[in-house]
Amino acid sequence: MSDEQEKPDLEPSESSTETKKASPKGRRSLSNVKRELTEEELKSPAAQKLLVEELERVERERNELLDYRDNFYSVDKELSILQEKLNKNISIEVISSSCLAIGAAAIGLAPSIWEHEPVGWYLVVFGGVLIIAGIVAKAIKI
Repeated sequence: MSDEQEKPDLEPSESSTETKKASPKGRRSLSNVKRELTEEELKSPAAQKLLVEELERVERERNELLDYRDNFYSVDKELSILQEKLNKNISIEVISSSCLAIGAAAIGLAPSIWEHEPVGWYLVVFGGVLIIAGIVAKAIKI
C-alpha cells in the first residue's frame, strides 16, 4: 500500500488527446463533459434550453458565413474582371510602344538609305504610319 500512496495519479494520455480532438474550440470548460445524453436527460428543460441556445448560435454563425461566402464570390468575380482588364491594358501598352519604337527606327534609318530613291520614302511613310498607329492605340486604348 505504501507504494500506491507514493505514486502520483496520472491521467491516461490517450483519453486526453481524444477529448481535445472531439471538443469544440470555443468551449474548453465543457471539453471533459460526457457528450451522450439519455432520454431522461434530454427531457429536462435545462438540457433543452442549452440545446436550443447552441442551435441558435450555430445558425447565426452559419448565416454570417453564408454572407462571407457570397461576398467572396462577388469579390473573386470582380478581381478576375480587373485582372483581365489589366492584362488588356498591358498588351495595348506593348503594342503602342512597339509601334512607336519601330516607327521611329524606320524614320531614323530612312536618311541613310536615301540614295535608293523609293526605299527611303517607303521607310518614312512606313515609320510615320507606325508612329500614328502607336499614338492612336495609346489614345483609344482599344
